[in-house]
Amino acid sequence: MNEEILLQNIILHENAYFFIKDNNQYLTKRLIKTTFEEASQDKQGRFLLNIQKESYVINEREIYYSIAIFKYIKKPSFIEESIVGWEETKLAYICLIDFENHIVIAKRNISKINDFLSHFEPLDYDVMTSIFSNENTSFEKLSMDNMNISDKAIRQKSLESNNLKDNVSTFGLQGYILNNVRVNNDDSKIALSLNASRINQLGPKNNFKGFLKWSDKVVESIKDCTLKISFLSSFATSVDYTKYKDVLNPTAILIILSKLYKEYEENKIKRCFIKLKINKEYIERNINLLSILKHFEKLVEIEVADEGYHLKHQLIKDLFLFKNNKSITLRSAKLAKVHVEYENDLSFPILSVLNWTKSYIITFDNPELIYCNRKLFKDSRLLGNLEGLLKIFIPYSELENVSSEKGSFRITSTLFDANSVFGFVEEEFMANHDYFICDDLYKEWADHIGLSENTISFYHSKYKDSNFSASDFQDIIGQALKNLGNLSPGEDQWSLKENYWERNYKNDGILTQISRIRTKQDEKDVIEYFKKVKGYPNIKKQVFIIINFISKAALEDRLMKLQNGEYFVERNEVIQILWFVSSLISSCYEANTEVYICCKP
Repeated sequence: MNEEILLQNIILHENAYFFIKDNNQYLTKRLIKTTFEEASQDKQGRFLLNIQKESYVINEREIYYSIAIFKYIKKPSFIEESIVGWEETKLAYICLIDFENHIVIAKRNISKINDFLSHFEPLDYDVMTSIFSNENTSFEKLSMDNMNISDKAIRQKSLESNNLKDNVSTFGLQGYILNNVRVNNDDSKIALSLNASRINQLGPKNNFKGFLKWSDKVVESIKDCTLKISFLSSFATSVDYTKYKDVLNPTAILIILSKLYKEYEENKIKRCFIKLKINKEYIERNINLLSILKHFEKLVEIEVADEGYHLKHQLIKDLFLFKNNKSITLRSAKLAKVHVEYENDLSFPILSVLNWTKSYIITFDNPELIYCNRKLFKDSRLLGNLEGLLKIFIPYSELENVSSEKGSFRITSTLFDANSVFGFVEEEFMANHDYFICDDLYKEWADHIGLSENTISFYHSKYKDSNFSASDFQDIIGQALKNLGNLSPGEDQWSLKENYWERNYKNDGILTQISRIRTKQDEKDVIEYFKKVKGYPNIKKQVFIIINFISKAALEDRLMKLQNGEYFVERNEVIQILWFVSSLISSCYEANTEVYICCKP
């Protein structure tokens, strides 16, 4: 068959990646050839089809298309060593459609074109949503990433309905980055992958010329786009990274591992190994990647160093962050030796995987800015609503006099020390509840739990000799966030609590006379009561965080200085605390839970 007949036999889904060029020039044959060679490094034999920069005219406009199809052989993922006759033969293709100002890419089983993609800019979120949104559009499915910098926050959410704008509150959506959307316009369904700049018109496949015409139609819609305000405008919106790049001073980073864990769940990762050079030869040593990843699950502070922005990580000492012209990336000579091998036999350095998948959230000394999914986002609500944010802080003068979290213990102790945070909690809050439990230690839901006809309250306490410590604040916020679900426990959890709550409190190896159930009821009665009230439709759920290392007045002073752009010593710590508080409020709102932070005046 000649090339024309082969092209006529190709059918493609109307599904492609759309990018914007930095210039108004068509791709050179040299760049196309290099890209095809990089994409086909594992090909078996010659190209099955290799067309480069072929002209095509649509509506009196000239475009160029290039397409390469090749065969490659791989070892099945379910065998360890290659066996003759057990190979899998697969086909891959890459198709480039050149519109002078835009480039459209369709591909299958292609992964090695990152250098090529770096020449282009993905479509803005606003453009992609505007060209497929009108007043009659139904939003059927959304998936989103959380910009919450707490390591205990829900990282991703997916929602689906006939029309989500009819039953989803827009409150709090500004804290989420929209990833994927499926819309319905007059029974025409389109799936948008906003973080990948991919548009997928759901429906039957099209012949190759029909695919070219569909691509042209979408490009014309992009060129003629007028930005619209719609239901999707409630989500976080990006700003031009290049305009802010020179004034961005990173302060902290949270590396997101959910995408890597998902690849493990889907059996896409075959192994992880360290690549070492010994006596001029490279050797590979398999390692347990999961044991390494657990050291990267917390917010890490960033400091300015001669080599760049240094991550103060306890395990990897040479981990740095760099601001590039279009993105922010991680580098480490130590981690450059750690490789991930996928089930398709391709392997990449772990940092390359994190950089490609944009798996981190970065905060800056400007609290309104945050970097996530290779985009810079601005959230003016943080400093614009300080009065509302400060309302969750409740000052208590008693917290100025506490000297420990739990006090000291004796075998005759029946109460927590009065000058401890635990002692303050019981003195201040126990009388508000019919049942009051000390659940501290061993898979605790909270340090104290209060139950009454109208409320279920969790109390999380922390004592520190620090002042404006973001890391100490992160710990207690994380404890509260990870236990939000336990405000409505599942049936499988009660037996553990019954056995635990019937005992007296034990700490520092001392078994005290402090009963776990501080209001003296039987543990079975407490559990039955908990089961009953958690089912009440109007039950009020509350979270109290009790700390001694933050003063409300001092925090308000620092926040006002932050709002006015003034310098102060604890600036970076206060910015992180501001983000943690905002994240906590957002998470509690989604869990239909009130939140209060009890602190010094």
